[in-house]
Amino acid sequence: MIKKLFFSSLFLVCALSQIASGVEDLENKKSEKETTRLFGQVGEKQIYSLDNIVESKESASANIDVVTLEDIKEQGSPMLTEILNQLGSVTIQTSGSTGDITSFRIRGTDRVRVTIDGIRADSPVDNKFYLNNYLSDDIERIEVIKGPQGNVGGVNASGGLVSMSTRRGYGKPSIEIESGMGNLGTFKERFAVMGGDEDKDFYLGVNWLKTDGGLRINEGEKIKNDDYNSLSVTANVGKRLLEGKAEIRDILRFSNSRKNVGVNGFGDYILQDPNDYSRNVDVFNTTVFNYKPNDWYDSSTRFGVFSTVNNFYQRPDGYDTGIGSDKFRSTRLSFISQHNLHYKDWNTLSFGYNLESNFFNSVSDYSLDPYWPSYNGFSGDTLQNDVFVNDVINIKDRLFLRGGARLTHHSQFGTYVSPNGSAALILPAYKMEGDYTKFRSSWGQSINTPTLYQMFGRLSGMMDPNPDLKAEKLNGWDVGVEQTFFNKKLSVDFGYFSNSYKDYIGWQSDPVTWIGTYMNVDEAKIRGYEASIKWQPNLKFKTILNYTYTDSEDANTGYQLVGVPKNRLNATVVYTPKERFSAYARVETSSDRVYSGNDRVGGYTNVSLGTIIRLFSIKNVHVYLKAQMYNLLDHKISMYKNYYQPGIHFMTGIFMKVNTGKDSL
Repeated sequence: MIKKLFFSSLFLVCALSQIASGVEDLENKKSEKETTRLFGQVGEKQIYSLDNIVESKESASANIDVVTLEDIKEQGSPMLTEILNQLGSVTIQTSGSTGDITSFRIRGTDRVRVTIDGIRADSPVDNKFYLNNYLSDDIERIEVIKGPQGNVGGVNASGGLVSMSTRRGYGKPSIEIESGMGNLGTFKERFAVMGGDEDKDFYLGVNWLKTDGGLRINEGEKIKNDDYNSLSVTANVGKRLLEGKAEIRDILRFSNSRKNVGVNGFGDYILQDPNDYSRNVDVFNTTVFNYKPNDWYDSSTRFGVFSTVNNFYQRPDGYDTGIGSDKFRSTRLSFISQHNLHYKDWNTLSFGYNLESNFFNSVSDYSLDPYWPSYNGFSGDTLQNDVFVNDVINIKDRLFLRGGARLTHHSQFGTYVSPNGSAALILPAYKMEGDYTKFRSSWGQSINTPTLYQMFGRLSGMMDPNPDLKAEKLNGWDVGVEQTFFNKKLSVDFGYFSNSYKDYIGWQSDPVTWIGTYMNVDEAKIRGYEASIKWQPNLKFKTILNYTYTDSEDANTGYQLVGVPKNRLNATVVYTPKERFSAYARVETSSDRVYSGNDRVGGYTNVSLGTIIRLFSIKNVHVYLKAQMYNLLDHKISMYKNYYQPGIHFMTGIFMKVNTGKDSL
């Protein structure tokens, strides 16, 4: 059955490509490639988030992956999980079906700081970022910095820094409309309008995604009530000021999602519990002022508000007689100001200030539940002030040195310093014109502070808090070498990394009640190797292969750390023979990993296919067919024991782009 489905899909893609090849190419691709003089524009071969300045990716002294808008469009998946899982040393797994909680790891650790448009976006509950509340359609660019090199990005970034940018408009005004459907009762609708010139730009997008889920338990039994419903609205407006020397930008992101929990567990026993559900509302607003009066000075000031409300509801049914709810609300206010001094082409000195205030409130009410006690909840706040300095030195475009430190004062954990440094040496490849050999090395220290929820915010039936938690400390380093061939068409990268934690924030479960408690592990270690091969011989074909070996250890127990696979391999192939046709194939494999203690969850292989075909164009209206198929091998993909993601599933739909008006450039 699986072989028939695979070859049928392959035949369908080939047939549709022949149909597409006969359609006249009437679209002007210039609208997608417009490069106006917009403030802060970052090119395909450049990076920004390592130092918060535009610089060459080739000279980066840290291991960095970049996902561009073109990459997101080529793969066509609405879920960021599918896209980010193809990066090197990145592991993202969902506890079940679409909309379930996700685990985001870089080099084995989930101590990852995530920013959206420069403002911290990870959860105030546990400092983790939950991708289930975000779709890929409104994201323009993602940069993933591996290791503790996020000094400019902020604290709580010991594992890495993920910097995401919201889409904005370019070129003449245009409209995008998308409608799709798939198995498991999946429907997706999207509307977006955008445009921009040298003076201003705008983007407005609305997304709706609904699915019945498809979560499986034990021997493949599907949960009947596992639906997910999400509505998101994104607006990004920018205006250039002072004859193009300054820019002010405001970005608003809103999402409202509901997820039926579908299952309830007690130890190893998994029960269907279709009446339990959760609702999450996020509001994210960022205002940015950029100023560049001359070639030697520029600055960026950001003010952000991130407010989230999460409710969990338990209602009586055949398995539970009780009724109750857990709720938490939090608001994070951020102010960030960075100033950059450029001396010719060889030195950039940056310094800045960060203010972050967090407000948290949790309420638990199980007064009608005979099994779970009720808790009145907890409310509190924290205040954090940071000052940082960062210096980048370029010696004859061969040796690049970076160094800096962040001084942080936290209202709960006092004052500490987080230094880091890195270097890259780039040499011409021996007897290979146009190629280079790059040696890189980095080192850094970092602090991860517990959240108020982890210390005080106990919710019924969830994790017990621990008011005595300490901030965990990291000392990490890595080395690597990159070699290009055939005038940079082929790139091979290999590296080693080592991270040592003290007072690592973990958890342990009570053998009687099965309720977990947050705790500090005296020492934890994560070490490993990472390798990647990138080959793009021409504009029609590209392939990326990544492999990561990770060895982790909890020094208290001697076991591997929870959720860290030892071996992980992924590959992506994108084929675009014509502008109007593109196809991709993805594969990812993961070895087994620890679930709890020495209890393990099995490994898996996930294969996906997809295509985008322009069916026809009439004047300024262009109509495309989009189709994706996931988990073609029907593997049991699981993050937690007995919880499995859906089997083979697919989505297909129509995408329409309408170019309106005349070029404004």
